[in-house]
Amino acid sequence: MKKLVSLILSLCMLMSLSAALGESKTELTAFQYALENQNTDFNNLWFFDELENKTNTHVTFDMVKDADWDTKANIMFSMPDSMPDMIIRHPVDVEEYGVSQGLLLPLDEYLTEEIMPNYMSRLHLNNADASIPASDGKTYYIGYLIAQNVNHSGTWYINQTELDKLGIAAPTTIAEVTDMLRKMKEDGMQYPFSASYTRFGPETIWNQFASFGVPENTYYYYIDENDQVQFTAAQPGWRACVEWLHQLYEEGLMDPESLTQDSNLWANKVNEGQVGYFCYLRLKATAIQEDKIGNFKSILPPVADGYKAAVSSILELPEPGVYLTKNCKDPVAALKWIDAQLETETMMIAANGKLGEQIILNDQGKYEVINNPGNELYSFVPVIMGQFFAPGDYYTEIYQMAPHRVERYEDSKTYAEAGVLENKSFHYLRDLSKMSNEDSIEAADIYTELSKLVEESFAKFVREGVTDESWNDFQNQAKSIGVERYIELYQNAYNAYLAK
Repeated sequence: MKKLVSLILSLCMLMSLSAALGESKTELTAFQYALENQNTDFNNLWFFDELENKTNTHVTFDMVKDADWDTKANIMFSMPDSMPDMIIRHPVDVEEYGVSQGLLLPLDEYLTEEIMPNYMSRLHLNNADASIPASDGKTYYIGYLIAQNVNHSGTWYINQTELDKLGIAAPTTIAEVTDMLRKMKEDGMQYPFSASYTRFGPETIWNQFASFGVPENTYYYYIDENDQVQFTAAQPGWRACVEWLHQLYEEGLMDPESLTQDSNLWANKVNEGQVGYFCYLRLKATAIQEDKIGNFKSILPPVADGYKAAVSSILELPEPGVYLTKNCKDPVAALKWIDAQLETETMMIAANGKLGEQIILNDQGKYEVINNPGNELYSFVPVIMGQFFAPGDYYTEIYQMAPHRVERYEDSKTYAEAGVLENKSFHYLRDLSKMSNEDSIEAADIYTELSKLVEESFAKFVREGVTDESWNDFQNQAKSIGVERYIELYQNAYNAYLAK
């Protein structure tokens, strides 16, 4: 009997030990990007506590805010043997640290239905995966994407209240815009046309090139109908546009601070009723005051005589969600932990808050935000610093878009149907055409000088006008900087993309 009891106790101890070993948590570390207003430590976040219970994986986060990111990231990569398992929600140079130095782990062998069922079920929707592979064809990160089937940035608006007062129709040509602005000025409007000078905002003055057939963007390139990469600022429409803007400047039809002001100052003027014509992202849920929204109406971009509209278009492509480093102790566990966050309901909770409190599943079977507590949301869920992967077709099936999102979608649909978008988005060059690290550095060096020249020349042309001499001098300076080589580098990368 004593021997039997001893045997049973021994078996129980072995079973307990096996159970304990089977339940031991996977321990991982993460270099986590955080917003400046994101003050809650992810190590104590409700969402990640819940996720740990589901996945049996514990992640220790090193929270790094934007101001410290570059410094800390450089230190991290300079000591590769002590790198964390994961780098989360901030882009790093894949060509340098992945392709060249091998400090980032290629993920292709792990991208299977067994390891990442949620991610793989959406990866190829809307060609969302097209921009992810590096120049060597390998995948170095899991994508982050919140798509809404939106295809352009700036939308054109007119002050409909003022048009009704003047008894004129919305303009469809640049000549009609000019005439409209003159009438608005005669009626006492301070700034018939106003914009900001920021290079990235939808209210930027650079949108006006679209009316002259030039899809201007922050990189000064575009793809023509023959699949040739062109320099935007060498096109006849580019010169025609700055000549027109100079005319507005001279006649006092354009807000002169459009060459210097930021988006906040511009929005104040719109809200004060001083502006009649502008571009913007949308009207709802923006800096435009709610009681002023009814004054404005979206229109198709007016077109200059002899040109076809070419609005700079966007592709909804993934950003980096997570990289695994070469030091990752357990890539399978790490990727399963990431994929668990991409389960539909878990993903929606991470971005919007708790089910039943911030979001609900409505009668249509779609997730709908019912309460947005503002920055308080960051105290229990990661919001946009978590994981999310939702191509447009999938997202519209599961999510009840808010009214301002619907507005944006409808404008994009209208622009697409009207055929006013550029031939191919600049994203084909920026994101889909991959350069080697060496070529990328060369292009970036040229761009630094080219950007300075173009911005300075643009402002000067608008203020002082353009002559044949000043135009030719501008083109020659661009060539001396290396614009032809700049375009060649992108053409080569684009040709390689097309060949694939």
